[in-house]
Amino acid sequence: SLTEAFCIAIVEAASCGLRVVSTNVGGVPEVLPAHMLRLAPPESKAITEALSKALTETPPHEEAMRFHEEVREMYSWHDVARR
Repeated sequence: SLTEAFCIAIVEAASCGLRVVSTNVGGVPEVLPAHMLRLAPPESKAITEALSKALTETPPHEEAMRFHEEVREMYSWHDVARR
């Protein structure tokens, strides 16, 4: 979506240790830290390039586990309730 404010799918993907590729529109750039994202303009060539780059940059297991921990801390129910 070009106007999505919050996409749970990218949070779930990052929590699984995957690098997320998305367009740099809407609220997506604010949902996850920059090191978990590969953002691209909403153009097919730019998205294809970002996907190719992300596929070659699969995080090692230790980094993937850190992604999981970071997402867990950012979006824990305790944190959400506190806000």
